[in-house]
Amino acid sequence: MLVLAHYLAPARFDECAIYASSSLVIGNLCELGISISCLKFVTEARGADWLRAVSRFLLLRLALTAGVIAVVFLLTPLASARLLKHAEYAAALRLACGSAAVASVSAFSLVLLQSRLQFGKMARLNAAAAVLQILPVWLVMRYGWHGVASLFAGDVLSRLWIVAGNAGLLAAALAAAKLPGPRPAWKPIAVFANWITMSTLIGAAYNYIPSIALARWGGAAALGTYSLGLSLAGGFALLLNSASTVLMPEAVTANTPERRRGYLRAYMPATAVLSAALLAATWLGGPLAARLFPKTLPDAVRVFQLLATAHIALLLANPVQFLLYGAGRPQWCAASDAIITVLFGAAAVVVAPGYGAIGVACALLVAQTAVKAAVVAAVVSR
Repeated sequence: MLVLAHYLAPARFDECAIYASSSLVIGNLCELGISISCLKFVTEARGADWLRAVSRFLLLRLALTAGVIAVVFLLTPLASARLLKHAEYAAALRLACGSAAVASVSAFSLVLLQSRLQFGKMARLNAAAAVLQILPVWLVMRYGWHGVASLFAGDVLSRLWIVAGNAGLLAAALAAAKLPGPRPAWKPIAVFANWITMSTLIGAAYNYIPSIALARWGGAAALGTYSLGLSLAGGFALLLNSASTVLMPEAVTANTPERRRGYLRAYMPATAVLSAALLAATWLGGPLAARLFPKTLPDAVRVFQLLATAHIALLLANPVQFLLYGAGRPQWCAASDAIITVLFGAAAVVVAPGYGAIGVACALLVAQTAVKAAVVAAVVSR
């Protein structure tokens, strides 16, 4: 996104922003808590028991992905014209559907590695995928390809690499669907996943609020400005995802007070120091970051700083919140996500017309930090 912003006109870059945000939201809808539920039920399983268990979640993921992609693809003309007020975004939404379908399979293949604690292989696959994702952007600079097409090509190429790297594991999991033997029962899965599903649906709405607010009520290039700041802040999101990848299996299985206290003692002190250092670098490095952004989008620097701060706050808060899954209280996570979404949505609608991308970024930071701080305080005090 950062490279494309220097080569595309603001109107064409807005289409890239819609594609990127829509891919994320459709991907969330294809997940609906299946990944966390899989980790909850299969992390401690081994051998044939593990294969039988993951086969159930893999089939669920494939069926859900097919249904979601079909529905969203059919609704793209209505969503672009009525929801976003830009009928020309329909093509970007359709490409987002294709990207999200491949991403859903690749993401679940990484969940399988995560459940087996194969973090080294995950890191190697993700590193190679990051390189493959950037390669098509070269086509924009070299041949003037359309920006959305290059993003789509990079997403699909990088995620197919991950699928290919885990093809053997995915094939074994699919074949295990025919193996005789016990599997996780449907009722415990549904009981555990119902609140996580609600959280995921809420998260999808939360992630699409900036696109809707800025596309409908923001000024010229406001959506592109927000997406550009978000793309650079994505480095902090990658750090957050890496921490979550390592900590999630331990957190969801921490079902006793002693295990939860040990988890917090091991995680909190180092993370607090790292977060403070990152926060200082984010705000002191503003002049350096300004050189990375095109002059046509001057507000992107402040948006980046605000969204980076929000990601750094999550680096502290989310791994603590994961303990609620191990404690059997996923409804607390859903409730906090719902409150954040309502507060953020209401504030974004109010500030988007007058303050654009910076106002929406501020609204996100304030709503998210206030609610997450309350959740962390409640978890730590128990």
